[in-house]
Amino acid sequence: MLPVIVQHSEALATYIFALQLALYQPQIRHLLQIVDALIVCNQRKTLSDLSRLFHVSLDPKALADFFRESPWKVDLIGKPRKKFMLMKALELASQTGLPLKIMAGLDDSLGKKGKATKSLQAVDIHHNHNESSKKKQSWCNGYVYVELHVQIGPFSFLFDTRLYLREKKVRQLNRERSKDNRLQYRSKYNLAREMLIELKELLPAGCPVYVLFDSWYASAKLIKFCLRQKWQVVCALKSNRKIEKQRVDLYHQTLKHKPYQKITLEAVDEHQPARTYYVRTVTGHIENVQQEVYVIISKKRPGDHFPKYFLCTDTSLSAQEALRIYQKRWPVEVDNLYLKEVLGLGDFRLQSFEAIEKWFAVVVLAINYLQYCAMLTYKPKLPLLSLADCKRQHQRSHFQILLRTLIHEIKKQPQQVETILQSFLPVERVAT
Repeated sequence: MLPVIVQHSEALATYIFALQLALYQPQIRHLLQIVDALIVCNQRKTLSDLSRLFHVSLDPKALADFFRESPWKVDLIGKPRKKFMLMKALELASQTGLPLKIMAGLDDSLGKKGKATKSLQAVDIHHNHNESSKKKQSWCNGYVYVELHVQIGPFSFLFDTRLYLREKKVRQLNRERSKDNRLQYRSKYNLAREMLIELKELLPAGCPVYVLFDSWYASAKLIKFCLRQKWQVVCALKSNRKIEKQRVDLYHQTLKHKPYQKITLEAVDEHQPARTYYVRTVTGHIENVQQEVYVIISKKRPGDHFPKYFLCTDTSLSAQEALRIYQKRWPVEVDNLYLKEVLGLGDFRLQSFEAIEKWFAVVVLAINYLQYCAMLTYKPKLPLLSLADCKRQHQRSHFQILLRTLIHEIKKQPQQVETILQSFLPVERVAT
């Protein structure tokens, strides 16, 4: 399918106008063009590449200036987008008749960049814990962001992302900035807390909320913050965490006479079979958290020597129910894959931190639009359309517009068929 944009997508325009963004018309136009191109493009997502997708090619410098020079703030897109998506998900979820439970998944993600990108202010040397081991730590050049994903019943969407910089990098950048333009260092905990506070401000009072995160975020500080909001926590734990002053990985001796409970969990991927696990639970207090919690010790087989550990603050839940809730983190991984591999989150070449923040805001808007389209396809007992399906539908709509335009132009000038085809489908585009 040839990715040529003749005119903007009416469905996308309707979505963006529904957000009621406080932007000028030229800014809205650039935003619409960039989001449209991000979804249509199947290749690299640099601004030069995006500009060439249009029948009348756009000026890449004008698109770059939208991020570098145009006087708009990230919140002018972010706040209306978050409110709209949350309200739409709540509205649709209430129509299903299912109990309203908010699953808020926290995570962070690392995107690698080449060595030639060190001048980009959002790029730094970051620890790569996915490739690190006890014997060898791995570091790489790239960018890191903290994200919050929201799921309500069958509806889910990416709520927000926040770029993270190491404190050393912030100090380095501030040496070259004026006093009124300096960056403020924010830890990953601070970034996560900011997003959770913003989510709370938008939620109806009394909505049950479960905050989900992996063992890297399982600090007493974050757990206590969630409990103060009257929210529950289901998270992974590292083996060295203590409950009742004893490491959780040493409880196999204490519990050796307690039988394992066999539970079954549906696979995250609907095409995979359900999986069986063997669990034991320990109830008590973890360090610096007053509320009683319980820890789940989970093995794939009773004889496994390296179980996984999970914490749940809602002691009314069974181990099976708690682990089913923890599975709701999976859309976070899907979002990360789609942001980086499909929508080109890491393809930015913008230099300033503020411009890169704007790029992130626009890419998140693109994935939210696809998630919104997926929400609208809901039918009881049927899965929602995937993001890939929604992307293909969007591309197909542009292909149909292209065909209609070609037919219209050829009817007007039938003797100029070859010229018209070359105009809309130049050789270099066909080659891609």
